Amino acid sequence: MMWGNGYGMGGGGSSGGKHPWQLRELAQQEHFDGKIVHRALLAFVPYWRKASLISIMLVLTALGGSLPAWLSQQMINRGILIKNIHLLFLYAAILIGVAVVTGLLGVVQTWLSNAIAQDVMADYRLKLFEHIQKQTLYFFTTHSSGDLISRVMNDVTAIQSAITTTLVGLLSNLLIIAATLALMFTMNWRMTLLSLLVVPGFVLPTQKVGRRRQSLQSKIQERLSSLTIQLSEQFGVSGALLTRIFGLEVRSTEQFQSVNQELRTLQIQQTLTGRWLFMWLGMFSSIGPALLWAYGGWLVIHHQLSLGTIVAFTALLSRLYGPLSQLAQIHVGILASIALFRRIFALLDVSPMVKEGQQSLPEQGLFGRIDFKGVNFAYPKERSFSPSTPQSEQSPNPPWVLRGIDLTLPAGQLTALVGPSGAGKTSLIHLILRFADPQQGCIELDGHNLRDLTLVSLRQHMGMVPQDPFFFHDTVRNNLAFANPKATQADMVVACTSAQIHDTLSALPYGYDTVVGERGYRLSGGERQRLAIARVLLKSPQIVLLDEATSALDTLVERKIQVALLDMLRNRTAVVIAHRLSTILAADKIVVMNQGTIVAEGTHRELLSHCPLYRELYVAQFAVQQEA
Repeated sequence: MMWGNGYGMGGGGSSGGKHPWQLRELAQQEHFDGKIVHRALLAFVPYWRKASLISIMLVLTALGGSLPAWLSQQMINRGILIKNIHLLFLYAAILIGVAVVTGLLGVVQTWLSNAIAQDVMADYRLKLFEHIQKQTLYFFTTHSSGDLISRVMNDVTAIQSAITTTLVGLLSNLLIIAATLALMFTMNWRMTLLSLLVVPGFVLPTQKVGRRRQSLQSKIQERLSSLTIQLSEQFGVSGALLTRIFGLEVRSTEQFQSVNQELRTLQIQQTLTGRWLFMWLGMFSSIGPALLWAYGGWLVIHHQLSLGTIVAFTALLSRLYGPLSQLAQIHVGILASIALFRRIFALLDVSPMVKEGQQSLPEQGLFGRIDFKGVNFAYPKERSFSPSTPQSEQSPNPPWVLRGIDLTLPAGQLTALVGPSGAGKTSLIHLILRFADPQQGCIELDGHNLRDLTLVSLRQHMGMVPQDPFFFHDTVRNNLAFANPKATQADMVVACTSAQIHDTLSALPYGYDTVVGERGYRLSGGERQRLAIARVLLKSPQIVLLDEATSALDTLVERKIQVALLDMLRNRTAVVIAHRLSTILAADKIVVMNQGTIVAEGTHRELLSHCPLYRELYVAQFAVQQEA
């Protein structure tokens, strides 16, 4: 049974986590969420020192930005109007000094805010990567790698403006407004109140515009994710091969163009949505000065206000309305940023299906006896998922992949699993590796419940060769080193010689330093299987799991490899899924499976005599191979 038959996350004992198929639904919610904002702000706690420095600089910048208006008032009233050249030059010099200092503070503040932004983004990328690494194999069968890449890269990168512009801008503008209003009230409280009459015009339209931009931001990130998914699939070797086999180049281009055009349209809509707001804000920014000049001019004419004061007020209006306009835009940006953080947190809230145990196995002295005790296992069902309900309680009769498995795999012996396709053989091996946990029953290794063990200590004693082995786009040497980073060249040569692949590797252009290509596609199917066997030989684990590990090999090469494997498997626990007679006959015990249950156990001769299904498989498959 392959892992692609399931639909969602869950599993025995897990609760409170988000279901994978909920990721998109969560990202599409459109409202201000205080919990998400609070959670996003927690990312800044480790950088509170830098944030404190930024706050101090913003206060100084806000005060320094208001001083020019007051200095202008003094230059007019105490310098120009009474012809005091000394004070005029003094205030002018102070004005220049204030401009230089505030400019330098702005540069340092920008550097610090961008440094914090990069720190937070790096933290989120690492946190997402580590969280995804904790997920089981089943998680990756229910998620597109392109979507995961998009969330780690596109979504995290997009929050930079939320940090550098939105958060810093929010604090900066609030401080500027506070400093400006304080100075305006000290000059003339009546004119200050007149200036504030147009403030509602800055605030009222922002809520509607913010929700619209938040919705568009969510849709834009989804289209970016779709493009990333297609690129990762189309530019991979497997996707490129499939596209060319079926002649789908034109269709793939049309699909890319369709999503690309949707993205273009959404981004234009987002830009225009903001421009309507800017037009509205610009209109009210002109009304305020007009009212101020009309009323202030009347006061100047009637000698109730100095000319310097009205000039200073006019300068301060730009310091007031500008930040108010930016605050309105920041409110829009906050709502748009929530959509980004919601997508990131939705992924971080997916609980791993397999929970880490606390007990560690010893590095040496493991026997390797494996016991299945009353094991029932089923893939979680998407539609019946409830975060607060364990999977085993959701359905009284789930579609069990494995049912009533009571099985002992003796330490130091070779056990072969046989049965028709879909019998549950691969699922049984995956449970040994804890790619998932059974909903009922338990699995023990040397008497230790697998749930109690740390995954690292468990898997350090195990090695697996899948039917379709994977290799990174790297050299042969580095791919082998994944199994044993301390392996020497001599160790690799011994393992590859036993796997009948050394001569092939030596004939490559750069030998063991030859890059195998994505997924190892520069090698043939048989060469990949032999290299995967060499990788396990290099690790030399106590427990070896082989899933059709020699299916792509010809008979002569397979026989040579089996000699090496049998020597390597001596005194080790081995579980082999195979359809070839030679592999089956070498087993100490054969387990016959069908429809998720164990039909029979025994030796080859015993099963031929007492198990009709094994006899049928033997006649249909093994006898033909024996004749060949």
